[in-house]
Amino acid sequence: MKSLKKIVLAAVAVILSMSFVNAQVGIQAGYGVQSRSYEKSPLSIVLGDENISLQGFHVGPVADLHIQGPISLQYGLFYNYLTASKNILTKDIKVTSHSLDLPVRVKAAFPFASGFSAFVFAGPNFNYAAAELIDVGDTRFKLPGQKNESIYTWVDLQDEKMFAPFDLQLGAGAGVQYNGISLRFSYDFGLLDKDKSEGGVWKNNDMKVGLAYTF
Repeated sequence: MKSLKKIVLAAVAVILSMSFVNAQVGIQAGYGVQSRSYEKSPLSIVLGDENISLQGFHVGPVADLHIQGPISLQYGLFYNYLTASKNILTKDIKVTSHSLDLPVRVKAAFPFASGFSAFVFAGPNFNYAAAELIDVGDTRFKLPGQKNESIYTWVDLQDEKMFAPFDLQLGAGAGVQYNGISLRFSYDFGLLDKDKSEGGVWKNNDMKVGLAYTF
């Protein structure tokens, strides 16, 4: 699995680096929501819930590479900052997540007026979680025996990582564009289980609404 992830990411990086030369490039920023579902996961015990939503923002460069006719390749690299707060047994719990998205979409555009067009897109999204912190009150939460803050450094009794930072998602979206300004909506479904503990399951779905400007 690790080798497959490296091959996929390397292939995507090569494609994007080559296509940026002839693509329309710009920047996108906006709102983001991540819906999580846990099943028999250590995190569902920590958070006192099997479902939780994190909210925040995303920002990063985008590009649009024309292929033929109304079809183009739409991609980007987004930094995501997401948080959630809960109160469990008088304890205030805050989750803070930092991650990167690399969406690669096939886009179809439909002009309907001078300078105006609508578009739809679909394709994979590669997500990598750089860090995630869980705070309980004024004390940063750590499971017994854990040495570091981010949950992606937590290990079990066999010294194995408990959670996987990499996720592969599949999604679709739509938007409207006026000249170089576009409003975009996307929804991505998590395909991988990020919980590596025995019997545990953790999957993420992500929604984004963003405003993009291409030069």
